[in-house]
Amino acid sequence: MAKSSKSYPDNQKDVYKFWLGFFEKVTLILVTVVILPRIVGQIKYPPLVLVIAIAIILIFCAAMLILGRRIWYLPKEDKK
Repeated sequence: MAKSSKSYPDNQKDVYKFWLGFFEKVTLILVTVVILPRIVGQIKYPPLVLVIAIAIILIFCAAMLILGRRIWYLPKEDKK
């Protein structure tokens, strides 16, 4: 007989934290590589690149909000 995993919420929390960290890092990289140089005037990206970067940033921010909410409402582990 196979035992059921009692650490399912913990495993799920680790996966959510991994993706939350990944989206956060990619968002910071996009902001520092595309948005900030454009604001400072160092690099002149085409408007399409800016639109795509901003769209990706907004999508990742939405994903971070969703993952943060799921982590917040995960069931607590029963302690004996």
